[in-house]
Amino acid sequence: MEPRINDLQIESRVHALLDFPVRTNQMPSAIYQCPNDYTEELNIENPKKKPYKCPYSGAKCNVTGDIQRLLLHLRNDHNVEMHDGRSFSHRYVHHNPKHLHHATCMLTLLDCFGRQFCLYFEAFHLRKTPMYIAFMQFMGDEEEAMSFSYSLEVGGNGRKLTWQGVPRSIRDSHKTVRDSQDGLIITRKLASFFCTDNNTTNKELKLKVSGRVWREQPISL
Repeated sequence: MEPRINDLQIESRVHALLDFPVRTNQMPSAIYQCPNDYTEELNIENPKKKPYKCPYSGAKCNVTGDIQRLLLHLRNDHNVEMHDGRSFSHRYVHHNPKHLHHATCMLTLLDCFGRQFCLYFEAFHLRKTPMYIAFMQFMGDEEEAMSFSYSLEVGGNGRKLTWQGVPRSIRDSHKTVRDSQDGLIITRKLASFFCTDNNTTNKELKLKVSGRVWREQPISL
C-alpha cells in the first residue's frame, strides 16, 4: 500500500518549496545559434548584445552575428567592396533606367574612425514614380551612430544637390530607412540633369555621388 500523506504534511512540503531561496538577479546567459554553426553568447539583460542582421540589400540573407563576423560575411559571401577613409566618390551606372521594374540596390562599405558604415545607392519606385536614393547606415547601435554625421552630394553639368544627415544603425533594415526617405532623394527626371555623360541615352544613366563622414564633437558644459 502507498503511504498516506495527510494535509499537514502537504502543507509542510508546500511551505518548504515556497521558502526555498530562488536567485533572480543573476540569470545565465542565453546561447544564440547562428547559421553556419556559428554560436554567440548573449546577455539577455543587455539588448545591445543581440546579434546584428546582415545588412546586405541585394537578396534576403538570414546570417546574423557580431560586426566583425558580418564584415567578413559581406566581403566574402556578397563580394561587397571596402573603402578606407572619411571621404569617398563613386560613379553609379544604371542600365536601362526607363524600365525600372523592381528595386535595385548597390552597397559599399566605408571604414573610418575605427568603425564601419554601409553606403547604399538604390533605384526604386515611390508611388509609381522612379526614384534614386543614397544614404548611410552605421554598423553598430543607434546610441553610437548618433555621434557621427555624414553628407552626400550628387553633381554634374554645373548642378549640385547635397544632403546632410545622421547615419541610422543597421538595427533598422535598409528598407525601413529607404521607405522613410532618410537620405539623398533624386527623381529620375532630375537625375538626367546630373548625368556625367553628355551623350547618354535612355539605355544608361551615370551619376557621380561623393560624400564624407565626420565625428561630432561633444558639447562641453
